[in-house]
Amino acid sequence: MAKALVTLWVLGALQATAAAQNETGLPLACFYCKSGQSCHTVPQTCSSPQDSCIIVQEHNTLGAENSGTYQSCANSRQSLTGFLAFYFGDKVAVEIRSEICKSGDCSAESTPSRLAISNVRNGLQCPACYAPGSESCESNGNLRCTGGADQCAVVVGTLAQGSVAIPFAGRGCATRAACEIKMLESGVFTYKLTKTQCGPAPRAQTSSATRTLAWGPVTLGSIVPRVPLFLPALLGLILC
Repeated sequence: MAKALVTLWVLGALQATAAAQNETGLPLACFYCKSGQSCHTVPQTCSSPQDSCIIVQEHNTLGAENSGTYQSCANSRQSLTGFLAFYFGDKVAVEIRSEICKSGDCSAESTPSRLAISNVRNGLQCPACYAPGSESCESNGNLRCTGGADQCAVVVGTLAQGSVAIPFAGRGCATRAACEIKMLESGVFTYKLTKTQCGPAPRAQTSSATRTLAWGPVTLGSIVPRVPLFLPALLGLILC
């Protein structure tokens, strides 16, 4: 019995070690960097269960135009990849491109680049609004969706930069990959979504009539505390 337990322990240790190795069998090492913070100039060795390098590029226009890149070791089974985008208005958008690889190649030192926000309409539309620092977001009109954003989304959560975090609520067009976000470390902000509801976007109406989503106003309730007095200072810090 004791020998069997030792064997299992050894196998587990070997598997854990292998998870942090690259395709050549050498220890996996990735650059670590987040725009606006100090970055390591030498790749950092990953530890189990991190089995990949990740690079996340972000461009957003949430009050101001921001671009940045995040690089680190990652667990491929828990990492979102591809193109993730929310469009909360004609000039309010979040675009994120995430890529992972089993070597350090995709995590080489890089300069943050601006992701082009698509302005090609795809014939769909969604109710839209964006309310930073608010517990609700009520749409007063429709947004024509663009690019691969074929979902209508209602989201509630917080966005953080450093030690500062504020609540936000939004409605609009989204890509399907964005609807999977629960917590995402990105190039500018860290997103934590406490509520995400998505559904196929309807065809754009030709009349001036507007439509609203069936699940009603976005509310945070007791999820995020109210901070009316401190909120202006928070917004000034995070959106500058």
